Amino acid sequence: MLLNAAEWDLPHQRQLIVDGRAIRLGWYTSQPAGLLTMICDFGRDRIDLLVVPARATAVWAATAMTAAATSDNRQHTPALLADIDCRN
Repeated sequence: MLLNAAEWDLPHQRQLIVDGRAIRLGWYTSQPAGLLTMICDFGRDRIDLLVVPARATAVWAATAMTAAATSDNRQHTPALLADIDCRN
């Protein structure tokens, strides 16, 4: 799992144990804010997840999630988050 080092207010541990399995964590300053990337060892599948900031209002969060889930959406996470006004 790849995470943005500055965006998470928790210790930057190197692994997370889930259901008895170790998930390796990588903390990078180059990882875009608002993006969590999962890469599976088996088959090298990649999943990008939008992370809605905790400060987001319900309306803002719903707008971001709807835009990210739209099948024809081709925006990268930083652009997607920049397009949505967090103050509403």
